[in-house]
Amino acid sequence: KAVDPVEWSVRDVVEYFTEAGFPEQAGAFQEQEIAGKSLLLMQRADVLTGLSIRLGPALKIYEYHVKLLQRSHFQD
Repeated sequence: KAVDPVEWSVRDVVEYFTEAGFPEQAGAFQEQEIAGKSLLLMQRADVLTGLSIRLGPALKIYEYHVKLLQRSHFQD
């Protein structure tokens, strides 16, 4: 898996969320074909409603993972 999330494939994104403790929700990224570039463009509403996953895990995924990946990517 590439270090920079912008280079991640859909499989890399699924792997990332599986390893982060969200194996059940990782499938939603596969179904929606979310690769690294798409992941970095996701808004809060996309994660909370666009992926059809439960609110609790969706909030954690957005707050602790998507936002952090975006922050570190766009700061460079």
